[in-house]
Amino acid sequence: MKTDILIISPTKMEITPFLKLAEKQSETKNESGSTIINARYMKKKLKILITEPGIVNTAHALTAEIIQNRPAIVIQTGIAGIFKKTGLKIGDIAVAESEQYIHAGIETGRPNRNLNLDPLPFDLISGRSITRKGVFPVDSELSRLCFKILQDYFSMKNIQVSRGLFITVSTITGSESTAEELFSIFSPCMEAMEGAAAAHVAAVYKIPFIEIRAGSNYVGQRNKSEWDIPLAAERASLAVAALIERTSEIVS
Repeated sequence: MKTDILIISPTKMEITPFLKLAEKQSETKNESGSTIINARYMKKKLKILITEPGIVNTAHALTAEIIQNRPAIVIQTGIAGIFKKTGLKIGDIAVAESEQYIHAGIETGRPNRNLNLDPLPFDLISGRSITRKGVFPVDSELSRLCFKILQDYFSMKNIQVSRGLFITVSTITGSESTAEELFSIFSPCMEAMEGAAAAHVAAVYKIPFIEIRAGSNYVGQRNKSEWDIPLAAERASLAVAALIERTSEIVS
């Protein structure tokens, strides 16, 4: 079933609340471990790709899907860690204005040398020098539009919606000191493990990309008693549903 909208999520758990709203038509698990779900929501055809977590799984699954069935837009969603200094609370939502691999670059002698890097001497996408720092801008007009849609949707629900830089890590932050270093260098609003890979692949294929996540925990010392993964999954799914309801505005 050919669709214009491709929704990607690292795990099925993170998109399950949305699947409960949608009408699932088929589900197939690929040899690589990713899962494709064809569905309808508000009479709109959708394809949901469960990539499995991490950079390689995301890049591989998204590339394979784009080659087979090029979508008009890719929407990355899921849960994420939020940085306390942003003022966001667990369950709040953010829209990415750019994505960044934090480990792309050249080590220097400066403080925090494993994070405070100089640009690579080559582009990760030819002709885009910003990628030398592992930065992948999302479609700025689309990002602003989605931010406005979600602000309007959640304004009466006491749920904050923000817009800013997301960082992609392979080592999940587990200390307050590292969280402080990351915020001082990048000023991010959210940390996750897939977004930059998806943004990178979408940029290679020149497909509009947007990322919306909800915070399940604060970045820093890992204390799972303070996490709320079900709430974050529900909020992220509501955000996706709100965007799908206004498909004509986000898909050209």
